[in-house]
Amino acid sequence: MKSNEPTTTEITKNDSIARIFRTKKSDRNEALVSLIFFTLFGTGSTYLMWFMAHPDSKMFAVIAFSVIWSPLVGIFIWSFLVCQYRSITIQKETVILQGVFSCKEIDLSRVLEARWKLIGSGVLTLKTLTEKGSVHLLNFEREDRLWLIQYFRSHLPESIQQNWDLFCLKVAIPLRDPKPKVFRDPGPDEILITRKRYDRFGIPLIIISIICGVLTAWYFKHPKYLSMPVILIIFWVLLRNSIPKEGKVFSKIGSDKESMEVVKLLGWWIGLVIILLITYRLPILPQPQHTILGNCLMLIYMVFLFVKARPLIRSNKLMDLEKSKKAVQQWKDCP
Repeated sequence: MKSNEPTTTEITKNDSIARIFRTKKSDRNEALVSLIFFTLFGTGSTYLMWFMAHPDSKMFAVIAFSVIWSPLVGIFIWSFLVCQYRSITIQKETVILQGVFSCKEIDLSRVLEARWKLIGSGVLTLKTLTEKGSVHLLNFEREDRLWLIQYFRSHLPESIQQNWDLFCLKVAIPLRDPKPKVFRDPGPDEILITRKRYDRFGIPLIIISIICGVLTAWYFKHPKYLSMPVILIIFWVLLRNSIPKEGKVFSKIGSDKESMEVVKLLGWWIGLVIILLITYRLPILPQPQHTILGNCLMLIYMVFLFVKARPLIRSNKLMDLEKSKKAVQQWKDCP
């Protein structure tokens, strides 16, 4: 733990001092920029679809694209409001949770249940006989999040704190003891993934999609086909930016049993999707028997995926429970 981070003793001594925690201005600014960008992009793409659509289907095109973009714009509106108005005030045993539309005051001495949740950057739900409030750690500075975790962990009885072990493993320990971002050479069972790797595949595919879009638009005399490369370009940019400039080391699929299970599951998923698409497209049976057959196969497919994924989920949960015991001890050894 760094020397400038508060200890449990220091937090206890400063109980009489009121502390107000506010969200990061950088997150608010990012939400605002994203809101403006996606609003303009959504409006422009909706207008473009209205312009290119057939006269009889212009209204349908506008409604369809509005439905697609409205939820995304709504998410960024909410993110901006949260960053603008959310705050946490702590003084003695009282916690004031200021939200966008509400403000709750909770006396910690009356809390009957405290549940640590693995949502976002972590959430602590506090319940009394008459009140319920959630302490959202998202959008706060790292030092503030760590201070809040240490404060509630030390001021609430351990008997009422639920799911602390997994929270300690997934949120608290990585927050307090972050792994240094040091570049290392890949081992024998690892591989170095760089942005150039995605460029070798992405750029030729984008060029081909642009050529196909231009030729298709010229052949059908309709400009809407010029938008064919857009999704591919967005996917390539997101995938490329997910990798640091110096690259990132990954385990080879064949050397990791858990990764192999995921790959097998994806293989089953893709294969069955293809079978379902063929079943729906080919007129194997007359209607309505054909639709009934497709729906039955879809139900069987969902059950099959659940059965295949359940052992993997159970195995991951057992591994996390075993690791969480060590994480709790690590938290206690270095408070």
